[in-house]
Amino acid sequence: MIGKEICARRKRMGLTQRELARLVNVKANTMSQYENGMRKVPLDVLAGVARVLKCTVMDLAYEEMGMAADSSVDLDTGDTRVAEPKDEVPMFADPLDNEIVALLKDLDQIAKEKVITYMRDQKVITGYYRAVRERR
Repeated sequence: MIGKEICARRKRMGLTQRELARLVNVKANTMSQYENGMRKVPLDVLAGVARVLKCTVMDLAYEEMGMAADSSVDLDTGDTRVAEPKDEVPMFADPLDNEIVALLKDLDQIAKEKVITYMRDQKVITGYYRAVRERR
């Protein structure tokens, strides 16, 4: 759920709901409704939240990626039809990416946060070693 991910990332950054709401120009009670799943987050607000939380919209919506690709909008009426969520893992070009998403999907929130922290650390370490190799 996008709201839970926003909440977890906001807390990791040490922001209150009120602070995040102010930074993305929404009311604090609106931000609370987004985080609690009582209200859908508009794309422009989601983009602002992602910017403030230093992540991408896809990072916030990764659990929603299991939605079927056959969602559609009727151009005559403007009605939106969204397919039901599927348990399938999204297909990426790299099989390892598919495995990562499948494994993450089954973890609880704390375990997911630990995995993400580890992955970020690995990214920093890889960048460091790459820079050291290039200096030789």
